[in-house]
Amino acid sequence: MHIWKSWRGTFAAGVVAGATATHLAACDTAEREAGAETPTSDAASAIVPAPAYREPYGPPGAGSALDAAIAVREALTEEQASVLTLPIDSPLRGNWSNLPASMVSFDHNGVRLGDLTPEQLARVFDFLAAALGPHGYETVTQVVAAEAVLGQSLWARVGGLTEENYWLAFFGEPSATGAWGWQFGGHHLGVNGSFAGGKATSLSPTFLGAEPARFTLAGLEAAPLADELEAGRAVMRVLPAELKAEATIGPSQMQAGAGRDGEIPELRGSAVANWPSEARSLLLQTILHWVALQPPEHAAPRMAELEETVHELHFAWSGATLQDDEDTYFHIQGPTLIIEFAIQDIGEGGHFHSVYRDPTNEYGRGTRGLSGHHPPVDSALPEAASP
Repeated sequence: MHIWKSWRGTFAAGVVAGATATHLAACDTAEREAGAETPTSDAASAIVPAPAYREPYGPPGAGSALDAAIAVREALTEEQASVLTLPIDSPLRGNWSNLPASMVSFDHNGVRLGDLTPEQLARVFDFLAAALGPHGYETVTQVVAAEAVLGQSLWARVGGLTEENYWLAFFGEPSATGAWGWQFGGHHLGVNGSFAGGKATSLSPTFLGAEPARFTLAGLEAAPLADELEAGRAVMRVLPAELKAEATIGPSQMQAGAGRDGEIPELRGSAVANWPSEARSLLLQTILHWVALQPPEHAAPRMAELEETVHELHFAWSGATLQDDEDTYFHIQGPTLIIEFAIQDIGEGGHFHSVYRDPTNEYGRGTRGLSGHHPPVDSALPEAASP
């Protein structure tokens, strides 16, 4: 029985029905009462808040992404179109970073959001919706929105922290049958998607971060990655004392982020093979937050694979389980999975980093051949357990 069958409706309904893509905070009441401030900005632009999630080309997946990619290219000038698409085997595909544009040593691939007209931007947002789906679209566009809030200070603008500094690129000719990929990124964001044979095949590597991690923009509250953090905490809280001690590690930094292609961190923490079923289920729910960033045609077989091999995973945790602290970090790793989450700072709305990788299928280059013979994955995500 596939684990996602009990997770129906709640997440997808909330995203599609919303006036804009919003992900309300899973903030602890005690933190609010303690006086934690939520950064606020009224600075709306052509880029933020993002348009509401929609499906003008049909359900998310390779077919609608192809149509949306063609529409993006048709909306660009000849000069813009000339930099949009790179060869599928380009060595520049690894040129992405979680750092601000002013701090990287390379030019970003593709076209920059700040150089696009409103019509061109609308086509880009439609592509992101088609290539990701509701959860992925919401999360990615909120990372960009957080940058707009962060960028309101003069020092941030001078440093290139602005919602305009995000780039979209294609790798290979978008095709209904062949292999091609796409990249969308900038500060705190590096999404690398792949398609082949008319299906989504990978979203690895993908870096997601947010600063501030909780904010209000143009009256809309958002907290990208708050549910992912709470899901990880729920795993740690449910473990028996001896397994909790086994999973606990010292303060740690992310080891599989930008610039770490091909590197495999050392296994740490507790072996999931020894866990009770409730803890395994909560771990799979946590993993789904990242897997469901991509369309069901790949998320379904990917989750089926991970459920079947959950006993091969390890889980490590550092920090508090009931509140944010700057030592909070967790790590999920196995032969085909690396997930890391780290709190960088708890001031001014917080500062989160995370990464998702399938080390056997980076940039869609894997040969494991995930089949399509699995029931479709629900777009719904579970609510994380309360303390």
